[in-house]
Amino acid sequence: MEPHTNRQISALVALIKETANTIESHFTDSSLPSLDSLDSHALDTAVSPPLNDAIHILEGACVQLCATLARPSHTVLNRAIQFFEPICLNVVITFKIPDILQEHPLGMHIKEIGEKAGVDHQKLGQIMRLLATKHIFREVATDRFANNRLSIQLVSSNPLAGHLSLYNEMIKAAMMTVEVLRNSNQKKIEQSAWNRMTGSERSMFEYFEEGTLESERQGALFALGVRGWNNAVQAAAVLSDFPWGQYPPGTIVNDVGGGIGTMAMELIKAFPNLLLKLQDRPKRIHQAETEVWPELLPSAIAEKRIEFKAIDFFVESPIEGCDVYYLKHILLHWSDEKCVRILRNIRAVLKPSACILLHDYVLQHTNRDDTRTPQADSALTLKEAPEPLLPNYGAGHVRQYNLDIAAMVLLNGRERTIEEFVDIAGKADLRFAKLWHTGEMAVLEFHPA
Repeated sequence: MEPHTNRQISALVALIKETANTIESHFTDSSLPSLDSLDSHALDTAVSPPLNDAIHILEGACVQLCATLARPSHTVLNRAIQFFEPICLNVVITFKIPDILQEHPLGMHIKEIGEKAGVDHQKLGQIMRLLATKHIFREVATDRFANNRLSIQLVSSNPLAGHLSLYNEMIKAAMMTVEVLRNSNQKKIEQSAWNRMTGSERSMFEYFEEGTLESERQGALFALGVRGWNNAVQAAAVLSDFPWGQYPPGTIVNDVGGGIGTMAMELIKAFPNLLLKLQDRPKRIHQAETEVWPELLPSAIAEKRIEFKAIDFFVESPIEGCDVYYLKHILLHWSDEKCVRILRNIRAVLKPSACILLHDYVLQHTNRDDTRTPQADSALTLKEAPEPLLPNYGAGHVRQYNLDIAAMVLLNGRERTIEEFVDIAGKADLRFAKLWHTGEMAVLEFHPA
């Protein structure tokens, strides 16, 4: 082993020890949770930049250390067969195995679970053993399984379970990626891997509006699943890391493309100074106005703090006169051309004093000497992980790169670097003002040029 590699290994081990100590120090008043525990813990909802950074460094360092020390063929083979895991997750979510086990905290024999779920117990046992090997469920005795700290996230009442159930269709679509890449028209939205898999000539979001029972089901599930996604990625960090409270009373925030209004709800609950507008496709607005908000936040409707209005943001401008136009996870779904069109339609009604906030992941390259990054401009500089980690935190930030691929598979979209965001906004006559770090995502603030 070369001396440089020895130093890297020592540095990675040191990072693992250091970050583990940092995480432990955040919970001096309580013990760290056991994987076997079903009780909630402060770690489940903690929104702390130092804590989150430590966890991301720990993840990146552990994976990089194993990749360095293990046989290359061992590592590559294990990565290649990981696609079975989401398939297994889909099985236990579909048959509500975590719900069944909730009634039996000490565990159930696989035969009983299979009988209760109406599924072959031997095959179910194979699936649950793989998941238990990855610490989702626990095998408390031979062929006897129980919920644990991770599997409890998959109960049907958790929006995350609904979100994950969509991944089965995404995997099917992803298998068409090679064929799509061979096609010379791969950049057209109609030629996404999802389109090839479904045979639909329209975009996925247009499909959700078609009115068939299946399209209605998938569209509603996708919208509700955003709540689970937001909880998992701590999207609510934007509530504390962006200065919403500094806006004067009566400030109007338009959640453009906000689905059923998951983030709009959080803003209303946290900031009494804000009034919200929610705009998205007709079916999502109908779902929000008639089902979701009357159930989860009826007070906002009664107090007239929320207005619902359908929009096609490719062909029309949003409601005029708002102070903030907020777009979360919107541009990643679309080509540069369509992103410019969305932003230009907002720019057409943007007051001189108003702004556009793009809340999204911002990609970093995996090399430290990227000359395309304007290091002299601190406003455009993202935090880099400590060496010898990859500057983008490696496995610690892998979620945003998976989302980048998901956008490509579903819509021929993509996540972007900060330079790419600024370039697109500039084509819509917008001026970059500031980058706000909000958990693992960021908010890019733009004003009229």
